[in-house]
Amino acid sequence: ARPWGAHQLHRTACTRRVCCRGRRGARPPSASAASAPGGGTQALELFSPAKVNLFLRITRKRGDGFHELASLFQTISFGDYVDVSPLPATAIEDEVSCNDPTVPCDGRNLVVKAAQLFRKRTGNDRYYRINLRKSVPAGAGLGGGSGNAATMLWAANKLAGSKVDDEALIEWSGDIGSDISFFFSSGTAYCTGRGEVVRDMGEMPLPTGTPMLLVKPPMPLSTAAVYRGLDVSKCETVDPDALLEQFYATKPIPTELCVNDLERPAFSEMPLLRQAKEDFIRSGTYSAVFMSGSGSTMVCIGSQEFPNQLSKPRSNWMVTKATPISRKRDKGEWFASPH
Repeated sequence: ARPWGAHQLHRTACTRRVCCRGRRGARPPSASAASAPGGGTQALELFSPAKVNLFLRITRKRGDGFHELASLFQTISFGDYVDVSPLPATAIEDEVSCNDPTVPCDGRNLVVKAAQLFRKRTGNDRYYRINLRKSVPAGAGLGGGSGNAATMLWAANKLAGSKVDDEALIEWSGDIGSDISFFFSSGTAYCTGRGEVVRDMGEMPLPTGTPMLLVKPPMPLSTAAVYRGLDVSKCETVDPDALLEQFYATKPIPTELCVNDLERPAFSEMPLLRQAKEDFIRSGTYSAVFMSGSGSTMVCIGSQEFPNQLSKPRSNWMVTKATPISRKRDKGEWFASPH
């Protein structure tokens, strides 16, 4: 078998007064809320799920420079944790900490933008203490930052007494990112436009407990670089609405349905991803193998085992197990912790 993971991961620590460093991937407690004596919620510990794109079609480049997409998104049991508590009324800024030193803890972070957005839209002047416990790497195509932002928006609304509904949060979140809106769905959604037009499917196309294996090399992939390399004329021609229907009619899901138009430019940018996909398919271990989003994570459906006939990736590769998950949106609940 061909060796993988020849490149090493180089990380640069962030420096900011409110950015603390700690152990990445610390074992999280279950999501919970602490209450004040009067019954008001004072602190939230929330699971922030990652997502995979079960298929991703790019249909055209728009006049505003963005690309029109049609994608079936699914939340998974792999994710981060976001702890949020209100600061005293005298606070004039959010306090952000993170266990990953490469994550900025200032206004560049989407959780800070989400808190700012909530204050702007509601007139609420409360600032927050926010602790991010990261496991989802950047540049993975798993929506880690977008999920964190959605979780922060939901938390701010919860701490304010849930005065606005999910539909408002969906609308607002488009101001700071395209994928954030999806996380206010039940966990399975058909997203169009830039990704901000969300059709909640309600029902997962994959059976509950479907095993997944996520494999990511240590190097991130720049979303901007992948899109720069995209030639829309070379994208697939299959109708995304037809793909959607087939996803719900076909069991198990085969690789052929997991179309991702960003694979071609991503594989050109990082050829070892093409090798990984070919090797996983050839192993016969999985029903479907595909790249999520703009990469660099490969998603293998049907087993959580690494193929015996392939060389194990080096220790700086991410290899993690997952399953599809959903939330009880109609009951006003957030995603439950899988641990």
